[in-house]
Order: sequence, then structure tokens, then C-alpha cells
Amino acid sequence: MRKIYTSMICIMLVAPISSTVYAEETQATEDQIENVEEVIEVDSDSEEWLEDTIEVEQPQEEVVLEGYENLGSMIFKSSAVSSKIAANEKGEYFIYYIMHGSPAALVVVNYETKKILHTFTLEDSKSAWGLDVDENGKLWVGGSVSSTLYSYDPNTEDFEKHGAIFSNKSDTSIQDLIVSGKKVYAGSAYGGSLVAFDTETEEIEEFGQIRKRKEFVKAIVADEEKDEIYVSIGSPMDLLVKKPNTKNFTSFLPSKYMSEKYAQDLVLTEDYIVARLHPSNIAVVFDRKTLKIVDEFELNSKTVSAISPNEEALYYTKSQQLIKYDFETKEHTELGVYLPKGTEAINLDFILKESPIVEEENGEEVIIEDGDDSKGEETPADPSLEGLIVPKGNNKIVKDVQNVETPPVLVEPIDEDLTIEEPKEFVLSGMVDNLGQIFEYNPQTGEMTYHQFELPEQPVELYTLASSSDGTKIFANGYMSGGLGVYDVQTGNKELYRNISQIESMFDINNKLYIGAYPLARLLVYDREQEWTTGNPKEVIRMNQYGQERTTAVAPYNKGKEIIFGTLPDTSVGGGALAFYDTETEEMEIYENYIYNQSIVSLVSRGTQVFGGTSIHANQQVNPRGARLFYFNRSTPEDKKYIHLPFSASMITSLIVDKDNKVWGMADGKLFVYTDEWTDIKTVELLPLISGRFRNAQIIENVDGYIYGSVEGKLFKVTKDTLEVEWLKDKGVYGLEKDLNGNLYFYDGSNLWRYTIEQNRAIKQTEQ
Repeated sequence: MRKIYTSMICIMLVAPISSTVYAEETQATEDQIENVEEVIEVDSDSEEWLEDTIEVEQPQEEVVLEGYENLGSMIFKSSAVSSKIAANEKGEYFIYYIMHGSPAALVVVNYETKKILHTFTLEDSKSAWGLDVDENGKLWVGGSVSSTLYSYDPNTEDFEKHGAIFSNKSDTSIQDLIVSGKKVYAGSAYGGSLVAFDTETEEIEEFGQIRKRKEFVKAIVADEEKDEIYVSIGSPMDLLVKKPNTKNFTSFLPSKYMSEKYAQDLVLTEDYIVARLHPSNIAVVFDRKTLKIVDEFELNSKTVSAISPNEEALYYTKSQQLIKYDFETKEHTELGVYLPKGTEAINLDFILKESPIVEEENGEEVIIEDGDDSKGEETPADPSLEGLIVPKGNNKIVKDVQNVETPPVLVEPIDEDLTIEEPKEFVLSGMVDNLGQIFEYNPQTGEMTYHQFELPEQPVELYTLASSSDGTKIFANGYMSGGLGVYDVQTGNKELYRNISQIESMFDINNKLYIGAYPLARLLVYDREQEWTTGNPKEVIRMNQYGQERTTAVAPYNKGKEIIFGTLPDTSVGGGALAFYDTETEEMEIYENYIYNQSIVSLVSRGTQVFGGTSIHANQQVNPRGARLFYFNRSTPEDKKYIHLPFSASMITSLIVDKDNKVWGMADGKLFVYTDEWTDIKTVELLPLISGRFRNAQIIENVDGYIYGSVEGKLFKVTKDTLEVEWLKDKGVYGLEKDLNGNLYFYDGSNLWRYTIEQNRAIKQTEQ
């Protein structure tokens, strides 16, 4: 189907400080994109689709090889991806933040003073979503990308790295963990496994992959006393339980929910289990004994709270409003308090207020009443928080009572202990955005307040590279956190533009950078001759309206008079879209479902011809037919032709046209060269196995006449005539670009690297 559109949207693609994006889970909404001021972050789908394309282990090299230079980190960002609030043995509360980065970090904040106490580096991890505390208040953290377990003891202030807890190499990321008794239960991606880690002996019990062809154990709850374990796996979703004295997990998922990807969180009470489904905004309440549905309701928060300290109720947020749900009556009470615009709760934790507090003074017990009668507000301990209203505690006024003569009352002695536990005073708190902002709701007073922190920036894992058409600039984008770093080849200076989200593909021509941004498969144009500001980059179109999730390929046509885009679908019934953007008229020409049930992941033009390559991964499914290499004449895109490769592949990830007008490509671990339909295709196998779903390799032709490429983190050089392969570096090479002198640029983690080729420099100078 062909459709013509004229660009109507010209806004800056940046996200507001108040916009909530769960770097793990929640898809950014269109409203959030409309009101952009800071960076739009990405969700769990990026984890599902992207993290397995990144090297699992990235050990630091002790010796830098000759010719290789580490240019350092390009992008820094303060981005909290998960949080938890919990107490130590003394009842002192702490906020634990996981900061996304390469590596990630754990930040410990004193809840009372709002002061940062510690920042610990999470070696071998770029993010962490599984957070829980044991009965002693010890925090346990499940990391990625090597399934590493960490712990922090707030009682001793000791931080410890326990190492990888999954034996299967496919299990690279801990998706969730829960502590029950003396065990930490952890679930993984991409092997879909479950383990139990004994916190005292550090022995590991492996349950293995829960179900075949299920890559994720996304959420876990456990009750060690009753010997019950509940897990959510996907995708698509299933809910399973392991009952006492059984070895296997049994499904209890009703058929009506089988189209969901997974339950992103599970909450267990004495009588119920609550599953928060994804991608639908539904919480399902199951009876724990019968495993039958007793209720369901809509919500927007990432999770629901645990059961309230005082009642059979839990809390959640919907449309930014805090709501209480009563298990007994099934009633939802709107509390009339709201989170900042564009946000929802990411976590929900209770802080118990101990009142009165008993202290020792000169050997005697003194009761300290909660609160201060002289003031209605407390002064924030942190000067940076001035102006924030902190809710007043329940002040108690003690009055003298005169002795009044009253007739004696005879009371029959009662043997039973009728001690009634008084209601506990508590505050509900949680994180609402990736900047770490938290709210505090006091149900006793009905007050809602907020606290913002200056959390430390972390170096961001790089994700996409591009070079300017003149070779003087190298552009680098950050994984999940976004940002655009610009490296000046001639001066060595770096610039950082923070206000842009994750980029799937980009190409520079005629001083304009054409960008395929995530989420919503947005097409952007950055005019490099103009200031980076509101409206520049300019949004052209959002391809999510056609069921597309990522813009995975971009290439110029006719010297940049048109830009061609290819996409990866998410929820459409077909394949990726092919789109042409006229840079003069700003019209879009779109061909939907161009290759049925496959994604378009590489594009290049040769004269009037356009060549493209696909990936078999689309719509969260795998197409049983191999990846396709196709071409068409620009005047008739509908009339595409397929080029038969002499091998089968899952994805064709990089295409270039060399100086001799030959088409080169990477298909899985094989390099091929295509001349025309009358000439045999030449191939050479570089690697027998590859990873990823749409990006694992990049090739370029350099000024010295060789083809250079990176595949699975390895750098190689190929002689064009003989296809003789020379391996230059065996690890740590991702993405590949060249500068005006023919030097190569790639990234390893958060660092940009350069490989200087003196021979190329001399050739370039001769040409000039």
C-alpha cells in the first residue's frame, strides 16, 4: 500500500524532566513525546531486542595494542532505572537507586536526611532491575549483562560482588529477584532460567529453563515457609507455580491473557497473588489457594505496592493519581493526590513511623513524641530541597489530667490477653521518573510531597555510530539513555547533546543528520548548520502508527535528495515498512508490509537501484524463512526482486557499494559480494555462529582499497579480489566508521576507540 504524507510535526525530540519512562518496561506514550524537555529513555523491549546484541563480557584490556587509542567516554547521563526503599536492623530507612551506565552503579541515600551516602560501581553490569532486601535489611541486586549478583549491608556498610549465578551462558541478565527466608530467587534472560541462592552458604540451586522456547523469567515471588514459587515467563506470557513437594511448575494462566508478553511484576499476600501484565495496563488478582481470578483492574504504575501495614489493601497509580484497592470489598478509592504530570509510580514502598521512640537518658527511659508542636512543617535537611513541603507527623499533645473522684467500677478478671495492636503510622513512597524523583504520601494527613536528588552521572554504553560525510566528525549515541556525542577528528574536542533518545540508525549527508529514533520509530532531521535547539532536530513522522517499533535502516538516494528508511515492526500483522523522505518537499512515501513478517535492517542505493536486507525477527516472532536480499528500481518500488544467496541467514545487517559499483554485505557471519544477476555471488565465512536480531556487524570500504568490518566484537580486513581475511582485533569492536584520513572508529562499552592506519593517511594526502 502506498501512502503520501506531508510533514506536519516540527518539535524537539527531547523528554521532560517529569516524563516517566521505565528503562526496563514501559513504552513511552505519544503524550510524553509531545511534551519533551529532557531525554526520552527506552523500555524493556529494548532489553529484549537489544541486550543480546551486545557483548556479554567486556573485560578491560591490560595492554593497548599498537595503533589503537582509547578516546574515552562520549556520553554521560544520570538515569535511575530502578529503586527500592527499605530499612536496616535499627529501623533506619535508605533509598537504593540503580543508575544505568557502563558500568552501572548503586547509589545509597539516607531517607531521613536525603543525603547520598555511597556510590558503588556494579562491575559487569549496565543495568539492574531485581532489588530486594532480606530479613536483616541487606539489599540484594541482580545485574546484567553477565547475571552477576551483588549485595549491600546497610548495617555494616559492606558492598559485595558475588559473581555470576547462572551456569547457562545464555542467561546474561537477571530480570527479577526476590528474597524469601534465607534464599534469593532470581530469574533470567535469555535462557529463561531460575535459581535459588542461599544467603548463608552461597550455594546455588538451579531449576534450569522453566519452559522451552521461553527466553524470560520476568517476575518472581516466593514463600520459603510454604515452599511455593510463582514465576512469570515470556514471551508470550505464562504464569506458573511450583507447589510444595513437587519438582515441576504448573501453569495457571487463563487463556484470555495468553496474548500478553509477560507479567512484569508479581506481588504475593497471605491470600492473593497479583500479576501486573505487560503490555496491557491490567492487574489480575488471583486467589492463592484456588489460583482462580477474583478480580482485575486497570493501572498505569509499573507495579502495585505490597499489602498495607494496617489493612487488607494495596496502592497503585492510574492517570498520575494515587489509588487504594481493598481486597475484601474490591473497592478502589481515589485519594485525590497526584504525581507530577506525565509520570507514574515505578516502585511503591512503605516507610513505618515508629512513635513513640524510647531512648535511654541517664539510665532512665524517656519517651520522645513524634513531631514538633511548634511547627507545622519540617525544614528539609538538604538545603537543595528548600521550598519543598515535608508532611508533618502526627503530633501528640500530652495534657495533665486532674484527679477526679469517680465511683469504683468492678471489672471481672479476664484470662485472655486482649492487647490490641495499634495502627502503625506509615508513609508510602516511590520513584516517579528516571531522574530519581520520589514522592511521599502520608495517609494519616493526606499530604503528598516530592523530593529531587542530584544523582551521579554514569558513562553510557554506546550503541550507534556514524561519521559526517566529510569525515571530520564522528557521531555516537547512547544505549537506552540516548544522547548524541560528537567527536571532532581534527581537534579531539567532544560535544554532548543530551536531549535525544536512543538512535537505531543515522546517516549524514549535505550537513544534515538523518536519524531513526526509538521509541515510536520516529524519523528526525538534524540540520548541522543550525543550533541544536527546540525544533532542531525536527520530527518528520512517527512510524508507530503503522505498527513499527524501530527505524533500523537509513540510506541516501540521489545524492541525498531522498532519504530511504526501513523499519522493524512491533504489533503490525505484516513486516517492516519501506519509506522515502523527500528532503525538499518533506513528503513521505510509505510502503507497508514490504517484506512479509520480516524487518528491513540494511539499505544502500546504486544508481537508480535500491538494495535492502532483512532480518527474520519481526513482531516478537521468528520468520521460518531465511533473511532476504532484495532490490528494486526507484521508479517502481512495488516491483522488487529477490537475490538468491548461496546460503541461509537470519539477518543481512550491513550493505555497502564499493568504488567498483559492487554490492557488499554481511549476512550472519558471512561476507558476500554481488555484482549483477549474471555474475556469481562470492562469499567467505568469517564466523560460524552469530548473536542478535538485527545488528551484529558493520562493513566499510576504506581509502586503501580494503574492506574493513566488525562482527561479534571482532575487527577484520578483507582483500577485495581474493576475499582473503586478516583478523586485526579479536574482541571489543562494535560499530565501525572511518574519518577523512581512513582511520577507523569503533566503541567498546562507553568508550570510543580509534585505530590509526598510517598507510591510509599517506594515501589520503596523496589524493588531495
